[in-house]
Amino acid sequence: MARPALSATRSVDIIDLLATFPDQSFTLTEISRAAKINIASCHAVVSALVARGYLARSSNGRAYTLGPLLTAIGQAALKSQPMVAKACETAQELARELGAPASLTAVAGEEIVALASFADATGRTPAMRVAERRPFVAPLGAPFVAWAPDEAVEAWIARNTLPQSQDRSAEWRHILQLTRQRGYQVTLRSPDSRRIVAMRTDLASGHSLPDYKEELFNLFNALDHDLDQPEAIEPDQLYDIMLIASPLFDRNGDVVLSLNVGDFAEKLTGATIIAYADRLVRACLDVMRTQR
Repeated sequence: MARPALSATRSVDIIDLLATFPDQSFTLTEISRAAKINIASCHAVVSALVARGYLARSSNGRAYTLGPLLTAIGQAALKSQPMVAKACETAQELARELGAPASLTAVAGEEIVALASFADATGRTPAMRVAERRPFVAPLGAPFVAWAPDEAVEAWIARNTLPQSQDRSAEWRHILQLTRQRGYQVTLRSPDSRRIVAMRTDLASGHSLPDYKEELFNLFNALDHDLDQPEAIEPDQLYDIMLIASPLFDRNGDVVLSLNVGDFAEKLTGATIIAYADRLVRACLDVMRTQR
């Protein structure tokens, strides 16, 4: 594979940074530190992005945000990706219908990226904001690998570098098996969820901007969690559920998107979980029909 051009990589890193914090503006120095680009090179890249409308400079010329041209590019991208466009519409419908946050995620390289995020009627938001990234390592992102070839599963497990990861590989394979059997993933809330929420809140404020991505990824990589699924879903039993996720397949049979419902404010009965999951799977089937 050809080595990517350094200027292109730097441009993407800067855009990714500002997309992660869309409500804020950042000085050239802040961008340089967060993107880990020396100030002279950063100034050259930022200036080029501003000239082309990908970034916008504040009125005092000291801070930068995403530029207006990206809005047009986003709209054009949705036209070229009808399944993504339909999935976004469906996620918004599910948030209204089920009264729970909904989101759409994809995999880019070794990262999971939130493409869309819709709050419920109370303003409760999904676990991932739009453009937020998480490491695509076991046990995260099970719907993307549950139907994948063995080599993809092996790579997913191998990316978890914790000493105990190999001891848990059988448990993570079981998660994939349950996901295939059900057609969706039901994730129980982890004891570490509060730590994740606290760090996301701090990162969203921009307080830890220079190391925002490293800190978040290091947290996920260090968590002593399994993201368990319930072995059985009993209709009358209550479950503390973090997420219900169902895959979207392309024409080649590869999982390219995950449609998700959660984070839930209260425990759900097994009957409610099954009803939500059934609605989610049917929604995914409707979305996939846009490929025909």
